[in-house]
Amino acid sequence: MSSENLNAIQGQNKTTNGLDNASLLDQDFLIRSFRKISSNLPRRGWTALNFDESGEPGNHDDPFLFYLSDETHEEIRQALAFKDANGLTLDTITQEDFRLPSIAASIVKWRQQLDRGIGFAIIDTGLSDLISEADFEIVGWSLCNYFGQVIRQGINHDRRLFTVSDKGSQNTDPTRIGASAKRSAKHSDNGCLEPRPPCYIGLFCYQASDRGGESTIISAQNVFQTFADERPDLLPLLFNTYHFRSPQAHVWPSREPTIQKPILEFKDGELLIHYARVMINPGMEIAGLSLSDQELEALDYLDEVLERPELNFRTLLKPGQLLILNNIAFLHGREEFTPGVQAGRSLKRYWMWRRHIGAGTDPALLDLAELQDPSLQEKE
Repeated sequence: MSSENLNAIQGQNKTTNGLDNASLLDQDFLIRSFRKISSNLPRRGWTALNFDESGEPGNHDDPFLFYLSDETHEEIRQALAFKDANGLTLDTITQEDFRLPSIAASIVKWRQQLDRGIGFAIIDTGLSDLISEADFEIVGWSLCNYFGQVIRQGINHDRRLFTVSDKGSQNTDPTRIGASAKRSAKHSDNGCLEPRPPCYIGLFCYQASDRGGESTIISAQNVFQTFADERPDLLPLLFNTYHFRSPQAHVWPSREPTIQKPILEFKDGELLIHYARVMINPGMEIAGLSLSDQELEALDYLDEVLERPELNFRTLLKPGQLLILNNIAFLHGREEFTPGVQAGRSLKRYWMWRRHIGAGTDPALLDLAELQDPSLQEKE
């Protein structure tokens, strides 16, 4: 892809509303660019038929279900004993306090599967009935910390995790998708407090629901390919910039209540996706902008594509299972589940930035990268 064309794609992020940008992005150019990228990442083009419920690869080269070894269980036991002996908590424990060297080689392979493969993995820890909820949260943080730097999910709370469960009447924010037992349509977690969304999400199942709660995952590459095959005329509209209304807990008091980003973008040799319809509709309204008829058609069609069973991986997490997924190249969702604390579903959610790709979490390299990328600079 030429630097001129790449600049055309990234430059459209500077504007605030979509239709003015459509002329910048010719659908044929987008499809040619996509073919180049998807040919370099062919394993992202899976369908539901590629997997079976046991975790065997089926028609695909990548299994998705893994188990912790007895050696790793012993390392966890020793780390928890150290934590107890020294009075450490979820808020005070650090990387050096909870080392699990027996999984280091596996983590490298699993991260490669997230980055260049099918985009997700499920790790069955076998710990659901063996440790307390507080220890469960710490083990989840430790495992996720091996994948990337765990980042905050609130300003003065949820510094290391958020408990995804039915909050009932306590949840008054319609964009707070993880605080309800209602069905959660396909979305990415947008991490609105930060200039970059989390690269990975970890969902660690502490309690399964009596009914429902299945997790679903879909690849951005399959979304693009479906549009290219069926409605290529709508593709440029997905590369427009939209306002997303931030959840109330993810708004800085000194900043605006929306963030701006495209739904699809090409970046660093990847097709990335950012989406949450429940955030776009109110976000555009807050910004004083209206979705055009063409944009509404594109988003409605996108919602229909995202629900196609053949394009979705579907699984019901069991207690003790940790689902790790790529949050920037895949969307995820969740089916409705039994409400209430006793019968409901409870997951511990972790957000991670990758340390091992590009600038990682190096502050100097991040500053250099963000100064060169207009889409990451704070909007005036």
